[in-house]
Amino acid sequence: MSALRPLPDGSTLVHIGPYKTGTTAMQGALWEARAALAERGVAYPGEAAHEIDASMAVALGHVYPGKNLDIYRQRWFDLVDQMRASEPRIGVLSSEVFCEATDEGARLVLDTLGPRTHVVITVRPIVRLVGSQWQQYTQNIRVPSYDAWLREILGEEGEPESGTLTPSFWRRHRHDRLVERWVGLVGGDRVSVIVVDDRDHRGLPAAFETLLGLPEGMLRPPADKTNRSLTSAEATLMQALVERTTQAPWSSADHGRFVRFGAARGLQAAPPDPTAERLLTPPWAVDRALEIGAAMAARIAGSGARIIGDLGLLSDRALAPAEGENAPVTAIDAAAAAALAAGIVSKLTGVHPLPQHRDLAGPVERAAWSRHRAVTEHRDAERDRERPRAAAARELARRARRRLVSGDDR
Repeated sequence: MSALRPLPDGSTLVHIGPYKTGTTAMQGALWEARAALAERGVAYPGEAAHEIDASMAVALGHVYPGKNLDIYRQRWFDLVDQMRASEPRIGVLSSEVFCEATDEGARLVLDTLGPRTHVVITVRPIVRLVGSQWQQYTQNIRVPSYDAWLREILGEEGEPESGTLTPSFWRRHRHDRLVERWVGLVGGDRVSVIVVDDRDHRGLPAAFETLLGLPEGMLRPPADKTNRSLTSAEATLMQALVERTTQAPWSSADHGRFVRFGAARGLQAAPPDPTAERLLTPPWAVDRALEIGAAMAARIAGSGARIIGDLGLLSDRALAPAEGENAPVTAIDAAAAAALAAGIVSKLTGVHPLPQHRDLAGPVERAAWSRHRAVTEHRDAERDRERPRAAAARELARRARRRLVSGDDR
């Protein structure tokens, strides 16, 4: 880290992830420190730690179901304008979505930000990513068991490919190809690769502090209790829920709102059972992931990008997760089920009884809106019926007071 130097003034640092490599932690750290950053000439624009919808719109050309592409595309350009308006020493944008950018999206981002853009890619050992990424998939789509998914993803030899189950996995996590792609777009002198060591919690923030010319200790990732790993039993429960909510009448918009950002978030926000079995990775998969990691490290080393950290970590068995085979889940954890339900209810209460439902609402959301609207209309009708009675009662009371004052007892 001693040879690392700050980026030149006038640079824009774009952190492109990929997923599960500390992006959420760094976005939180930058967001929490944005006032102090501004005092030191560093701009981190936006109204949230991660402007994911705007990033998706410009990089991928689509947004989550139920959201408007044009609105969020313009939102991204507004963020760039906001950043430039402050005339910062260094601007910062961060989104793991950029790791999956289309060719058109990547070019648009770079052309908009200009030739002083510096791309930062964070990488972690594949052996540490497979479990958390499978768990993420279980919250979004129907996937097979962990062991079956690993066999599909890792294969037995040769180049790993995603197959048809989760094609986004290697699109995100072929870190060597990701580095080579962005080096090809901007040049090796404008790409920094930070190798994340999970044992050193200050390593990643310290690298960003140096690149941004900040004092040591300024960037402190907040504790994120909503992004924790699931236990084996929780992941199984999540699989069962997703199995039911990825078919009619559930639409992708409904699933995203009530399951991905409702049930799953509710489960992750609840403390796990400390006695529950963690997700275990089979020994054969650990061996294969380390082999893949070593091959990736060699290609990244030869990419021409600046390397921050030790590429040997990508194939270091000391960083492997717990090994073994999970026992079959035979009972439902009541606390976990309650947390799932609480997450869904939290999203149901956000379906407001406006005169019209959202144009892009799915069938489940529309049904919830219809019920809420019916209750609201019934309440309003009751209030309308009561108004004449209340007015008559007030008039009688007014007359009674006048008679008392005048002494008229007629």
